[in-house]
Amino acid sequence: MNSDRTITISKHEVVVDGVFAEDVWELAFGDDAWTKQYTDEEVLSKLREFSDKALAWDTMYEKHSPNWELDEDTEEDYEMREKMDSYLREYQGE
Repeated sequence: MNSDRTITISKHEVVVDGVFAEDVWELAFGDDAWTKQYTDEEVLSKLREFSDKALAWDTMYEKHSPNWELDEDTEEDYEMREKMDSYLREYQGE
């Protein structure tokens, strides 16, 4: 078998857990995304965008937090984490 061969298949040709696949599509594009004909590439691109933004946020927070190099946990740090947790709960529907 030629190891340089690339095989391209669509989401309809892959045998996977259907619930998992639908969850991934909805993670990228919201409710009912599976039925809206997003391509595999669009879903992966959107998930990478989310990942890149999360990494940028974490990096920005660490670099601009006055105590990040001191490894100290200040009231300001605690409040920022509480805000982030609040946003996460809000988007997770809690």
